[in-house]
Amino acid sequence: MQFIDLAAQQARIRGSLDARIKAVLDHGHYIMGPEVAELEARLCAFTGARHCIACASGTDALLMPLLAWGIGAGDAVFVPPFTFFATVEEPALLGATPIFVDVDPVTFNMRPDLLEAAIEAVRARDDSRFPLPGAARERQLRPAAVIPVDLFGQAADYEALLPIARRYGLSVLEDAAQSFGGSRHGKKTCALGCHAAATSFFPAKPLGCYGDGGAVFTDDDGLAALLRSIRVHGKGGDKYDNVRLGINGRLDT
Repeated sequence: MQFIDLAAQQARIRGSLDARIKAVLDHGHYIMGPEVAELEARLCAFTGARHCIACASGTDALLMPLLAWGIGAGDAVFVPPFTFFATVEEPALLGATPIFVDVDPVTFNMRPDLLEAAIEAVRARDDSRFPLPGAARERQLRPAAVIPVDLFGQAADYEALLPIARRYGLSVLEDAAQSFGGSRHGKKTCALGCHAAATSFFPAKPLGCYGDGGAVFTDDDGLAALLRSIRVHGKGGDKYDNVRLGINGRLDT
C-alpha cells in the first residue's frame, strides 16, 4: 500500500491543474510568478499568520529565519533528536551548535522540562545537569534559538515551550513540515505565537506540490521584510542591489 498516492490526487483535480499549468506556460513567469503571491495570500488567510514568505523548499524555510536572526558560531540552537535531518543541518551549516532535547515517548514532541534543563546546562557549561556536546563543554555558548518539531500532524506543546523561550531570550522557529493544516487549542499551526514557523510542500507533506517548495510564516513585519530579501540573494531595491547575504530561495511558479 502506498503511503501517498499522487496519481489519485491528480485525478480529482486534473482539470484545474491543467488549466493553471497552461496559464503559467502562457504568461511565462516561471519563477516567483503571480501565482506565488496568490499562494502566499491564501496561506495567510488559512493560517491567520500576518505574513507568508514562500520559498524553494522546507529546508530553505528553516534556514532563512536563522539567517535573519544572525545565528552562527558561538550560538546554541535547541532541537529534538527525533526529526528529519534538516532541522539539525541548518543551524550546523551556519556554524551554530545543535543541542539535542529529548522527546516525550507518547507524542514524540520536544519536552519543555528538558528544554529548560538544557538551557541551564549550556549557560553553566555543566553537563552534569544535562548531556552536552563537546563544543558546549569546551566554550561558552549563547542559548540563541529553539526549533520545536511538530510530528504526525501534532503540534508541540507551545503553551509550555514559549514561556521558557521568552524567559531565556530564545527565538522560536516552529518546524511545521508535518503539521500544516493542523491546529492546537483553536489556532492553526504556523500561527501559534512563535517568532516564525517553517513548513514544507514536498509531495508527501500534508500540503504537497509537484516538486520542492516551502514557506515561512511570521507576524513580525521587520522579520518578513528580511526574509523576502534573504530569499533572493539578500536583495535590496532591485535584484542587483544586494544589501546582505542571502540564498536562492525563490519558489517556482
